[in-house]
Amino acid sequence: MKKILYITIAAIVIVQLNSCSKDYLQRPPLGIQDANDFYSSPGGGFKAVTNCYLGFYQFWNYQAALAELGNMATDDCDKGGSDAGDRPFITDLGDGRALSSNTTLSGFWTGCYQAIGNCNDALDHMVNAKLLDNNGNPLDAGTQKHYIAEIRFLRAFFYFKLVEVFGGVPLVTQTPSVADRNNLKRASADSVFNFIVNEWTSIIPDLPTKAELPSNELGRVTQEAVWAMLARTYLFFARENNALYAKARDAAKEVINSGVFALDPNYQDLWLPNGYQSSEPVFEVIFGDNPGAFIYGSDIPIYCSPRSTGGWGFDCPTQNLVNAYEKGDPRELFTILNNGDIFPAANGGQEVLDFSVSPNTGYYNRKVFLTASQRGPYGWGNNQWTLYVVRYSDVLLMYAEALLNSGGSHQEVADYINMVRSRASNSSRTDAVAVKRNTVIPDIPLTPVKPTDDLMAAIQHERRVEFGGEYHRLFDLIRWGTYVSVMQQFSTEPYANGKGASFTNSHEVDGRYVFPIPQTEIDLSNGSITQNPGY
Repeated sequence: MKKILYITIAAIVIVQLNSCSKDYLQRPPLGIQDANDFYSSPGGGFKAVTNCYLGFYQFWNYQAALAELGNMATDDCDKGGSDAGDRPFITDLGDGRALSSNTTLSGFWTGCYQAIGNCNDALDHMVNAKLLDNNGNPLDAGTQKHYIAEIRFLRAFFYFKLVEVFGGVPLVTQTPSVADRNNLKRASADSVFNFIVNEWTSIIPDLPTKAELPSNELGRVTQEAVWAMLARTYLFFARENNALYAKARDAAKEVINSGVFALDPNYQDLWLPNGYQSSEPVFEVIFGDNPGAFIYGSDIPIYCSPRSTGGWGFDCPTQNLVNAYEKGDPRELFTILNNGDIFPAANGGQEVLDFSVSPNTGYYNRKVFLTASQRGPYGWGNNQWTLYVVRYSDVLLMYAEALLNSGGSHQEVADYINMVRSRASNSSRTDAVAVKRNTVIPDIPLTPVKPTDDLMAAIQHERRVEFGGEYHRLFDLIRWGTYVSVMQQFSTEPYANGKGASFTNSHEVDGRYVFPIPQTEIDLSNGSITQNPGY
């Protein structure tokens, strides 16, 4: 019987080899999960969504690049570091002589497109996939729509960051073939704008409101986050299309009318432990040391902290930013660190900040500085820190700006500016976690803005001091069309050391300054991606 069985099995194998050899050779490898299997596995959809958020967690290609562009390329902060030769390409950004080989720019381009690629891959599979929850049960249609909406938001978000820096970029909305990759062309900035707006306006009904978001899911996209980013996007493009100011006004008002956000009564609390749990964040990226919950730490606190504390000493506020704070503004205390400031040490003693090793501008960014007890348990890099993409104060000031430029009441514009100023004026003038701070903020209330004042100048001032060190400065200056003139003026300051002197209007498109497209990307496209003017 066994002999007959063996002969039968052998015959079957021979037949299969001779008649179905192609299928036989293409059997899927055991132990390897392909894309279709992944998306149909328990929890596969949620894991794909999480993977799309990880674009924010890239350090060099997103977090560091955002600091280098948003702060260090402006009059708010200088490069810092150990010396002039430490990442010198950052200096080039702020001097106005960035090259197409600039490391920050090529990294930012790569980081954003990697994030976009993750989103495209997820959308390629998830739209028609039969997703399962973590228990292996079919995912309900509402949750699947929610996942897809989040991914579409994130993809458009990273496109917006690219447009802010480079202008028009290749608009890739599905995973490209090899041939496609070698023949990419730039879409116009307006085309990318239309894509972003169409994506965001269509997904809002599929997302939860902030009130509906469970407390253990803070950081995920909500309807209000979309409205806030729409307001920012409309404002960015409004200078050449004034009708967009009204759209920005209405989008910001959607967030205000939701009734779930409020300014934190004490400004500095936002950067103390668990500050992200206040009612002020509209869209935030929460960094921590809990990989099991897909919450990873950030290196920004080490990158931008004094070298005497083990930091790398980058992102140093300028005297120009310090001078922008009015007498009695507590925001200066929680934005600017001074030499000799004292904080608690890990051993129960004191940590005195010593800038003599690397003095740079003489200041560091308080908003990213962590006391010894706040630093990650395995050293820097595991740090609990929050990147506030949009805070409620940002929404209030965007609303004021959009209202002003759409012909609204000057009294109402002043009222919204004063909401932000009043919170600052009523905040604590003492650093809650410091042993001693050298800057003393006098108990002088900030003067309210009047409707007869230059309200645009008031908004521009308020944005600078409210968001000092938070990576908004570059993008505000670009959308206002003042980046070149502000940097040229900065170059005349005695402490500028030439920063800003090489800026010209030759790099502007539609009145907005653009940085050079990385030459490596032009080369990879065989020249189908074109360079920005003047580079």
